[in-house]
Amino acid sequence: MATKKNNKYDSGVNIMGSVPNYNMMLDYISDTYGITEGSSGAFEFRTEKSLQRFVSAIESCILRFKNAEHKKMFFEAIANKDFSVQGRLMVLFWQLTYSNLLFSRITAEVFMKAVYAGRVTITAEEVTSFLRYIKESEPGELDWSEDTIKISGSKYLTIMKKLGLADGAIKKTIIHPVITTGLFVYFIRFVQTITDDRTLHNPYMIFSFSEEQTIISRLKKIDNIQYWDIAQIGNEITIDLK
Repeated sequence: MATKKNNKYDSGVNIMGSVPNYNMMLDYISDTYGITEGSSGAFEFRTEKSLQRFVSAIESCILRFKNAEHKKMFFEAIANKDFSVQGRLMVLFWQLTYSNLLFSRITAEVFMKAVYAGRVTITAEEVTSFLRYIKESEPGELDWSEDTIKISGSKYLTIMKKLGLADGAIKKTIIHPVITTGLFVYFIRFVQTITDDRTLHNPYMIFSFSEEQTIISRLKKIDNIQYWDIAQIGNEITIDLK
């Protein structure tokens, strides 16, 4: 589906939801665009046209970077053998919150709100309702048919399932990821690199899957002090990467 050049949102969520294996996709990205060398043959589709469709989606939905440091961090992380498969998928999740605006908005305003409300499930109808809200409240955006909106709602939750953050069929169970020390350090560097906000009010902090006090405790851990300096005045905390 074609979109206007000046539209904020695209239908990349639909294509990304159809990528069969995200772990293989990360290998393909690392081998083709990144710092590893290997065969990209595992990332196969039935036709060349299908492959090109997904390659275009990868380039437009994932491979967008704030600066050279952001790009370097991402490629080093997805090639990092110290990260588990789920760890690499978390890196991809955080990257999508930056590189695709529609994914970011759905995640912040629907999925993460459910997480912080302590809910255990989420449905595609919640996502489609949010997409209808965008369509109604932002003239010219998401000028899609109802069928496309419903597909997008379903595909979004399919993405979250493939990222290891949801499970189930129609009603998805929300899965809370294990954020290892290595992933936490990556996340803090990530949010500091893509924005100028060095505080806990950084809008990307919502994607941490952690309450503020938990973040503060982890920031102050002795093992992590080597990565940043922290200044605290009252309840305000500022993080400066070393």
